[in-house]
Amino acid sequence: MDTQDISNESQFLAHLRQVERRQKEALRMKGQLVRDHPPAEKLISKHMMSSLMSSMASSSLRNNYTMALSQLPPAYPPCIRPVSELEPMAISDMRLETHHRGKMILIRVRTPPNRITAVMTIVEDEEGTAVVLQLYHQPDESMVPAEEVLQPDDVFILKEPFFKRATDGSYSLRVDHPGDIVRLESNDERIPSKWRSRPLMHGQTSKHIRLQGNEATRREQWAVAERLYTAAIQTASTTEEIQLAHLNRSLANLRLGRPELALSDAKKASDTDSPSEKGLFRQARALYELRDFKQSLGALQRLLACHPENQAAKIELGRTQARLLEQETGEYDFRNMYKQAQQTPPAIDCATFSRLVEIRTSPGRGFGLFTTAAVSAGQLLLCEKAFEYTHVDEDGPRRTAMLMDMSTKKGSMGGQAGLLTQLVQKLHHSRTALAQYTELYHGNYAAPPVSEMDGFPVVDSFLVQTSVQAKFATCGIWLLASRINHSCLGNCRRSFIGDMQIVRAASDLPAGTELLFSYRSPEVLESYDDVQKGLSAWGFRCSCALCLSRKDTSKSALNNRRNLLETLKNMPDGIESNPAKAERLLGQMEKTYPSAWPEVPRLEMRDAYIALGFALLAKGKPAEAIKMVVRGLECLGFKIAATTLTSNGEPPGLVVVRWGKCEDWTPFAFLQLYLAYAKLAPDVCAAAKRCAGIAYRIVVGEDETLCETFPDLL
Repeated sequence: MDTQDISNESQFLAHLRQVERRQKEALRMKGQLVRDHPPAEKLISKHMMSSLMSSMASSSLRNNYTMALSQLPPAYPPCIRPVSELEPMAISDMRLETHHRGKMILIRVRTPPNRITAVMTIVEDEEGTAVVLQLYHQPDESMVPAEEVLQPDDVFILKEPFFKRATDGSYSLRVDHPGDIVRLESNDERIPSKWRSRPLMHGQTSKHIRLQGNEATRREQWAVAERLYTAAIQTASTTEEIQLAHLNRSLANLRLGRPELALSDAKKASDTDSPSEKGLFRQARALYELRDFKQSLGALQRLLACHPENQAAKIELGRTQARLLEQETGEYDFRNMYKQAQQTPPAIDCATFSRLVEIRTSPGRGFGLFTTAAVSAGQLLLCEKAFEYTHVDEDGPRRTAMLMDMSTKKGSMGGQAGLLTQLVQKLHHSRTALAQYTELYHGNYAAPPVSEMDGFPVVDSFLVQTSVQAKFATCGIWLLASRINHSCLGNCRRSFIGDMQIVRAASDLPAGTELLFSYRSPEVLESYDDVQKGLSAWGFRCSCALCLSRKDTSKSALNNRRNLLETLKNMPDGIESNPAKAERLLGQMEKTYPSAWPEVPRLEMRDAYIALGFALLAKGKPAEAIKMVVRGLECLGFKIAATTLTSNGEPPGLVVVRWGKCEDWTPFAFLQLYLAYAKLAPDVCAAAKRCAGIAYRIVVGEDETLCETFPDLL
């Protein structure tokens, strides 16, 4: 399931109004001190009962459909100051609906956590005042269970706390930025003496803890394993113990989707000059997941030079060499891609090919993607693996996420809510990924002035959401393809296989051409104002040739075109019943287009011409069918030299002089030309098949399945 924009749906709007009313009520209390904090034990009892009810409900609804709603509050920036510069405060000094800048608070977890859309628990400060803690954008429960995020007696520092009243009336501390909460280890001197307790691992050796981590690894409990290996590192007394724990934690981090941390662990797992066999293998795997295939290959070659019998390394070597070939040549096994895409999630094991494109400044547009060499129609420009991707199983989603952004008043359902959390977590665990993502367009939203604080990347979850929203209705982020700017008349077209985005040239392009595609599909009978309104969410106005043609089209001309199109659609027995009348109406419709734009697509005329062509071919009139199909393609901006047997003896032929706007049915139109020439001039069939193949590549992304889709071309 792709992301669905539900911003204008009645149910969403009703819920939005309800939330806005609650927000207004809460804002009336903004800045007020709270004098009626309930006793900690009462909050704990309520939380435990809520957790029990939630668990029972989850069990009973396990096979049923559920909806999870996430509300994004008005955007606020993350803390960019170190803990050492923040002034301690108590919950009793906090004011409602307030971000306490320059402040920090020590909190202790009192209960096991509960997860709905946030991970929630009851915490108390040093004075014993208790409130609800809400942690948003935490890893998925299947990856990191809530009890691994928060455990009773854990102590945290909450930086610049956001104190608010929750929708159920309880007082809460809300955390939207992962770097705003800092876990303190059990031996941290900042923990008050009254909260100090004997560590869970007290008295256990590093080896014993590591073996517990190995058992968690055997059970594929990767978050548990990561925690235990971290404890093993902290309690290690020898270099060997440290290295073994780092080696094992490298695997846990790799399985948790944290390859940058996995690589760091793998490098610490052995001496730099003589890394171990497992250490090199873990480095190679982490580098592979970081898409650094060249460095991964080098690590594998070093490993196999010392350990030529390592079968796992040989398999990885073959995989890595295949990725490097894809990266260099752009040659892919698309059938295998389709096979991989049938899995859940449809994550494709392929490299990114981008040698023919580069990012440059685009005047008036910020940045854009440009060709580095001349390319021909249908040529592969970019085949990009997603930076991050989320998938919702359409066949049986038991839990659908709905995201409500209170800053923009927009709502989405499907993958975008999950994508936001995945991105926040990815950036929180990778400085490289954070730097790459921050370069994407995020409108007027200012990025944090620092990228790291207190040893962690500074991730602004609202900036992440701003960039995600700029892509609209997407389940993934592609860093290079995201640079392609809009034109209603694009010169390239994209398609998807799993999490791979395939971009092909839609026409012949010289080197240095900026790539453009349409962010929204042009529709028939749209006015200039209609189109600009449809593009307003992206914050720009389009000035492509089609839009300028629309701008030059008067209301009366557009109404006349609408009436003629309606007449065509309502012809008794269809337009094929009276081709002469249909052509006459189409001739009248042609006059409704501005003469200053002769090469701009006539979207309202294309279907009628194509339908006439199909009908004439079915009636055994191939020459007339060719004429009509070509006219239909010309209505999309194509310029085609198509000849049949002529009186002056010129041989028949088919040449696309200029490629126009390829639509989903364009390959089928060329198939009709192929079938018509098969009856009229078989020697031209090869040219028609070649054109059908190019159109198919542009629309579908590959041509390996061309003859399966159109067996007549065999």
